[in-house]
Amino acid sequence: YHSRPLLDEYQYLICDGITMKVKYNGRYHKRLVLVVYGITLFGKREIIGFKQAKGESQNAWESLLHNFYNRGLCGNHLKLIVMDGSAGLKAAAELVYPHVPIQRCWAHKLRNVANHCPKKYETACLANARKIYLAPTLAAAHTQFRLWKSAWKSRCPDAVHCLEKDIDDLLPFLSCPQEHQIKVRTTNAIERAFRE
Repeated sequence: YHSRPLLDEYQYLICDGITMKVKYNGRYHKRLVLVVYGITLFGKREIIGFKQAKGESQNAWESLLHNFYNRGLCGNHLKLIVMDGSAGLKAAAELVYPHVPIQRCWAHKLRNVANHCPKKYETACLANARKIYLAPTLAAAHTQFRLWKSAWKSRCPDAVHCLEKDIDDLLPFLSCPQEHQIKVRTTNAIERAFRE
């Protein structure tokens, strides 16, 4: 499985580090698994590969992505690489697939925004922020972001800064066909695959 040839037929890669509990010697231990999930040009969805690692460093992710590249996944059809905020993953993806846009995961980002909101504003602030990714076009998303920013910058300045600094990496999914957008705006596909 880990050395099989890969066809260069993927249009989206979804990458995330999953922490799993593993029981051995009568105790539970946490293990980090780097996972890459792919969606082909034909709509087939699958876990392309995974690797146990000590952390989400650039070297760990680069090793996994280079392995895919060397086995045939050159990225000629890649439209987007979806990821959380891992700096190591972003650096590795930009090195192995330098011409592929990066899409930051909205689910991870909204959790971060929530951590910067006072509890009394959290529900309303996040509900307004969701309007950004639900916008039908890139221009409409930027408009929704500006409206959200002006509404919340005085009450939740840290939350606004948290979203604003990554807004350019949160919107590339809007250039994908509309029927694909819901699948590539988060890394939830990996978590769902592991639950199933």
